[in-house]
Amino acid sequence: MASADRIRGPRIQGPRASSASIEPVRQAPICPLCGYCETSHAFSDNGCSLTTCSICGLFFVHPYPDRISQHARVSAGASAQIEILDCERRYMGERLYYERHLSKIIEECQGAKSLLDVGCGTGYLLEALSSLPGFYTAGIELNAQAAQCARRASGRPIYEVPFEKFRSDRKFDVITLINVLSHVPSFDGMFHSVRSLLRPGGKVILRTSEMGRNVSRWNQVHWGIPDDIHFLGLETLDFLCAKYGFAVTRHDRAPFEDELFLRSRWEQLGRSKLHNLVKAAGIHIPLALPILKKLYAAILGQRLFVSFIVLTPLDSRGSQANRGEHKSNTSVLKERH
Repeated sequence: MASADRIRGPRIQGPRASSASIEPVRQAPICPLCGYCETSHAFSDNGCSLTTCSICGLFFVHPYPDRISQHARVSAGASAQIEILDCERRYMGERLYYERHLSKIIEECQGAKSLLDVGCGTGYLLEALSSLPGFYTAGIELNAQAAQCARRASGRPIYEVPFEKFRSDRKFDVITLINVLSHVPSFDGMFHSVRSLLRPGGKVILRTSEMGRNVSRWNQVHWGIPDDIHFLGLETLDFLCAKYGFAVTRHDRAPFEDELFLRSRWEQLGRSKLHNLVKAAGIHIPLALPILKKLYAAILGQRLFVSFIVLTPLDSRGSQANRGEHKSNTSVLKERH
């Protein structure tokens, strides 16, 4: 983990001058989390360079997009070389996804009375929670088509505004960012919003990727770059918590191959017709998935991870704030799922 003095500001390389001429020097990539430019190239994909920071371990695209262009890209839901995924397929994909991960979210919602789902997509998670008595839920979704679908599915308020700009008088017990962290273009803006919207003792639930420094371009067929603009390194979470004042109360890190070859993941239809054909073949060929998993683990394993992370804010003294007691809705959820 980086020392405190390294968090204070970036080291920016200026132009070199000589008596004969002044030549501009291409600016080194500056880490969007710690502000330093001590970086190295990881790999390239989809015409973009992925860079890793030597200070905080964050992987990020270079050049890094500004907030306006990133919000516009997420809102459009479009990406080069892949088709826009219609809401029906997105909803079915979310259902299959939450069949694998909903139980952990339910467990962490014990005692909570309100939840904000950031990047709620077509609203499956909000729908799963909507019938709980006295449990208030709302979502944020930039894509207008998905937001409309989420309203129909969940019957809950869905706000079409960047999370960094969202303001509310209501404080939430739980804020979820499920597969969203890699899309948010400002760590400062994101954690400012988290602090302003989370009640004392509340929880932030993240589902995201973490990567070792030996990660390969071939750990994923499609990285989603530049829609996904950064990924956590294995040491980044500690740096992030130290900078923004959070404690990690749960950190489940699993090798990517453990989820990649689950049948339900291969049943999820993506935005590439070719990949969907490959998935269909993998499901129907006997023993294809376990064999592929063994090959992947032998060649590329233990480099890319999927992580379920729960954070709680520290108070001004650096300790976890006391949590209030609420009646649990967990048993109701478990009965439904």
